[in-house]
Amino acid sequence: MESRKKRRKRSKRLTSSKFKIRVRYKYHYYRWINTKDYGSFKDIYEKYKDKGYTYWCADLPPEFSNQDGTWTGYRLDGDKTHTASTLKRYGRHKCWVDPQYKFEGKPVMLVYNASL
Repeated sequence: MESRKKRRKRSKRLTSSKFKIRVRYKYHYYRWINTKDYGSFKDIYEKYKDKGYTYWCADLPPEFSNQDGTWTGYRLDGDKTHTASTLKRYGRHKCWVDPQYKFEGKPVMLVYNASL
């Protein structure tokens, strides 16, 4: 009986992600999610800036429109000047790797309360 419990705990630990955090989507949908990593926007950007992630506001996440084939949302890492200004303005806001959203097949980092 004991070995069975140990096996369950071990397999459960392997399937879950590293952190369980509370996040907000689209201004008023709150959820608990499992994520690989989280921290301040500035710290996460320095850690993952060359790893293929895109950075978006969690209140206006990336969504594909089938009608006209475009992406909507507020992106925080466009060109260098825009990235620098968003890092300065939202650098201390919470940022996380989001398992739900993808942008053109790439993983997405969402930043809490970084809307216009």
